[in-house]
Amino acid sequence: MTLTHSDLGRISERLSMLSRALDEQTDALEVLDRQAVESKHAYEIAFARAFLSSDGAMDIRKQKAVVTTDADKFAAEIADQKLRACRARIATIKVQIDTGRSLGAALKADMAFAGSGFTA
Repeated sequence: MTLTHSDLGRISERLSMLSRALDEQTDALEVLDRQAVESKHAYEIAFARAFLSSDGAMDIRKQKAVVTTDADKFAAEIADQKLRACRARIATIKVQIDTGRSLGAALKADMAFAGSGFTA
């Protein structure tokens, strides 16, 4: 397989695109992190209110609060899942960037070794 300067250009373009995607995901991470914190807080407050307003034995009051706040808990869990997914996407983009850098360095070295006049 013969590698060319245009291959290096494509790698560079891909790295630029990945860098922009990393910026976007980092911004999204900040928003999702805040949403996860707010959702968890809202659930905890709703649970406490439901628990305190219930009558009966401790276990009955707790289960009533669980049932009353199920949508709040689910929303908090979804917000946390979105946060984890965003972190996973950021990790994937970082690996792709590292791979692109390695490919670019290997391409430069290969071209220099082949005597193309290109120097790394």
